[in-house]
Amino acid sequence: MQWKRAAAAAGAVVSLSAVTACTVDGTATRGPIQLDTGKYATSLQPAAGTADTESEMNRLRAMRLGEDIAFRDEVDPVLTKFSMPTYPISGASGLRGVFSDAADLPVSQKLRYGFTMAGGAPDDSDGKNLHQGLNHAVLVYPDAETAGEAVSAMSGQMLKKTYGSPMRRTDVPGMPAETVALTGKSSGGGQITVAFTPVAEKVVYTWADADDGGWTLAAVRSAFTKQKALLDAMKPISDDKRIDPNGLLRAVLLTESNGGSAFSGSVAGPRAISQLASKSTATFADLQKTGVTEAAVGGSLVFRSGGDDQAAELLKTLSDDSDDPTAKKADSPQDLPSAVCQTSKSSFGDDQATCFVAYGSYAAQADGSDLHEAQQKISAQYLLLKQL
Repeated sequence: MQWKRAAAAAGAVVSLSAVTACTVDGTATRGPIQLDTGKYATSLQPAAGTADTESEMNRLRAMRLGEDIAFRDEVDPVLTKFSMPTYPISGASGLRGVFSDAADLPVSQKLRYGFTMAGGAPDDSDGKNLHQGLNHAVLVYPDAETAGEAVSAMSGQMLKKTYGSPMRRTDVPGMPAETVALTGKSSGGGQITVAFTPVAEKVVYTWADADDGGWTLAAVRSAFTKQKALLDAMKPISDDKRIDPNGLLRAVLLTESNGGSAFSGSVAGPRAISQLASKSTATFADLQKTGVTEAAVGGSLVFRSGGDDQAAELLKTLSDDSDDPTAKKADSPQDLPSAVCQTSKSSFGDDQATCFVAYGSYAAQADGSDLHEAQQKISAQYLLLKQL
């Protein structure tokens, strides 16, 4: 169930003990315990503090909105391939990955926050010649009037677009009367269906692209239906200014300069973090089963579960490679036999290694470009978890 990453460390060794028969994870050892943590920090990071500006608060609200966003495989079970854009949206600039022309519209300067997810069928080819693909977003404006203005402006802007053919107005059976729907041909010859629907101060946006035009209509309708049910049931977004109320981010490995994502440096709820997994619905169910309340994202993933036993169960779930034909079991790190490692291919086909570990009520995942790197990361991660 692991989250696959989109894209040779120093050999420093941290000595924990030189006493025979000491333990790291409850397993007796016969010699000095030495965890090879390489260049990775083994001290907790400083507390994250608070969001002191409206812009910073909207970034928090965007991630919190992720708890009420439909999953790709809820829209259609065939959509099990994670893709971008999937991220919290904070302000107009965040629209560039969704609908780039919309970011420069005057009404977009009034956008407060949002959340977008995307996915496709497994036989999609990195966004080219899409067979079945989806992009979906919920955008939050100051009021219903502004949301209606945004629907008019964004749909008007898209009507100016030409992909494989110019976009034009259409109807999607079963959608609300206030929906503005568009259609056209993709550059690969497939069918595009797009819908903008105002819901109070929010706009629900869905783009579907497939060889089968009927599928795009059904996907747009399904996305709205699933999303509307979540919006109807959602609680008000919290205005808690604390970026990391429980201090979980302190134990995440630092994001490297060439890595990271829009999730980095954030604490996400179980539904929001499940958006990063291919099979989001099943992943969310697993996180619920193990009592996960939050996950911290940085140079690693750290989960807070419901207790020690649930963290142990979560470790098994995270390291389950049964649905990954590229995965192969690999050696655990030096003197950390409780960690589980594997090598595989990333969602983009690159070689990668991943290790997992649990300690107390926490479980973590760390990725590396090779097994040694992943082993060093998870060893450092283990020491961080022990300090929480």
